[in-house]
Amino acid sequence: MTQIIFAPGIEDEGGLPVMIAGIITGNLEAKPERQNDFNALNGNIYMRAHDAYVDMTMVFEKGKLSVHSGKVGNPRISICTDSETLLDLANINIKFGLPHYFDYAGLAILKKLFLTRELEIKGLFAHPIMLTRFTKLMSCR
Repeated sequence: MTQIIFAPGIEDEGGLPVMIAGIITGNLEAKPERQNDFNALNGNIYMRAHDAYVDMTMVFEKGKLSVHSGKVGNPRISICTDSETLLDLANINIKFGLPHYFDYAGLAILKKLFLTRELEIKGLFAHPIMLTRFTKLMSCR
């Protein structure tokens, strides 16, 4: 059973934090096999959409997720980009249990990450397993 808790006031604000939590909840309901990835996540993930002036922290604690406005603690992974690219992360295909970056959606993410630098992911190399598990939770495919 997925347990997602919102920090006080977040649900009233709506917007990106509620949308991202909704994507994760919907994906876990549609693909129960990803519950293992959710349960294995332990640590903070910070996301910032600079164009929408919104930032949030997701605190994963082995089967629990609490969603906070702003930066909380010392995140292992920080994702900074525009709001459209954050939502594009939900379009990454999962093949053989791993994110697949060699189709249109995946290559667009790689281009923004390495060529145009429109997407910044801190912790990409320090915490690749955590990032992979999170990507699987975000992917609607």
